[in-house]
Amino acid sequence: MAKTNPPKAVAAPEFDTEVANRLRDPYEINYMGVLRSNDPLLLERGGGTGQAFELYRDLKRDGKVYSGLQRRKLAVIGKPWQVESIDKGDAGAKDAGLVTEMLKQINFDTLCSELLDALLVGFVPTEVVWTIRDNMITAARVIKRAQRRFVYAQDDENAPPALRLLTRSNMLNGEPVPDRKFMVHRVNPEDDNPYGTGLGLQLYWPVFFKRKGILSWNKLNDRFGSPTPWGKYPKGAGAKEKGTLFDALKAMSNDGVIMTPEGMSLELLESKLTGSITTQQSLCEYMDDWIMEVILGQSPRGKGGGAVAAASYEREDVRVELSQADSDMLSETINSTLLAWFCDYNGLSPCRVYRVIKKDEDLKASSETDKNVAGMGFKMTIEGVRTKYGEHWDEATPETPPTTEPKGSKPASFAEQVLPSEADPIDALVAAELAQWQPLVDPIAKALQTALDESVANGETAAQFLTRLPDLLTQFNVDALAQALTRTAFTAHLAAVAGVGADAGAQEV
Repeated sequence: MAKTNPPKAVAAPEFDTEVANRLRDPYEINYMGVLRSNDPLLLERGGGTGQAFELYRDLKRDGKVYSGLQRRKLAVIGKPWQVESIDKGDAGAKDAGLVTEMLKQINFDTLCSELLDALLVGFVPTEVVWTIRDNMITAARVIKRAQRRFVYAQDDENAPPALRLLTRSNMLNGEPVPDRKFMVHRVNPEDDNPYGTGLGLQLYWPVFFKRKGILSWNKLNDRFGSPTPWGKYPKGAGAKEKGTLFDALKAMSNDGVIMTPEGMSLELLESKLTGSITTQQSLCEYMDDWIMEVILGQSPRGKGGGAVAAASYEREDVRVELSQADSDMLSETINSTLLAWFCDYNGLSPCRVYRVIKKDEDLKASSETDKNVAGMGFKMTIEGVRTKYGEHWDEATPETPPTTEPKGSKPASFAEQVLPSEADPIDALVAAELAQWQPLVDPIAKALQTALDESVANGETAAQFLTRLPDLLTQFNVDALAQALTRTAFTAHLAAVAGVGADAGAQEV
């Protein structure tokens, strides 16, 4: 038997250690442990300091940026939220109710709207003010703080960067913040950028160029929308006379004026452009498209990738996906901080808050689908109807058709006709004849029904049964039936020709 080597012992990994941590990065400028953002725009325009984040906050002055951010934020906070506990029993439901009440007291939707400002800047710090209420440690309010007052610093190689608060006594690396005191929502944080990267990095330049374009556009409108004043001063005029003329010209125009001595010729070279000048307008519209594509993921106008309806559905799908992603990341921040702290302080089972964002259902198309499924032999329950179409629906009571028969009378049969006293004599003759051949029809009808039931039991199709029908009819004696029908038709025709009276018509025939 061959000898096998024993397996080598596997060395245990190093626990709670980081090898490629940021403090060992040779390309990182580390001053007193303070980490700076790697955002190239903040480094270029703001020097990487806390004041640099004001560049992004200033972008909200642009109407298109503000409108796009509001639409993206309201798409999240406009949806209902709910809290659930990991414990599915009665105790878990009670704990979830306590968490829900706490979130309502701190205006949860307003808090979410403030935290979603991180979409633009990258991160939003908030301070939790704790208090005692109903024998529980709860949040009295959550206050949004300015980004410029905080930095991230790292002293321990094996610990994540910690939030520091800049104060007057420590403006370099800040002071450590208390535990379970500050909640920070970050967007796209990275190893070399714990501050996160918001949409401001992509929105700064389109807003910058748009503002320059609008400024140029207004100058163009002012220049060509109103004439330029031209003043002439006499030869030998002094500075006082020239100043008086200049002041008069400036009072007539907000932009440029022209002053020349008398006798001097002045000409304007006309532009070779014809028609209206829309260069600045096209530039501003292009920048607006750029802004909305960055914020909402919308394709530029006229470039929807297909028909108008298809482009609309595409934008709707992208909007729903963005809203659900924003909601999920926001819920992760709140669940791992505020809710976890509240549950730990009060001995509650862990709870989480979340929103479900989905595309609005097309009820017309859905009802057509339900109708088609019902045609296949299925029936929707009343619970399903209320879930899809609303709680106000209920089953309809089938209507009973009204009856015209007199009270206490017997229902009319094929052989027993109910005729009013003023019935036509011809109708009376026909009814009498029908009563005679009715017994002849019943045996034939019963035999055909029996044959039809046997055909269904044997699995025959309608076409197969119809091919056998002529042979079945030959088995019945239909001569008596034919004679009765012929006699009935002859009686009706003879009565009509003879003009039989109402009293003796039947007896004479």
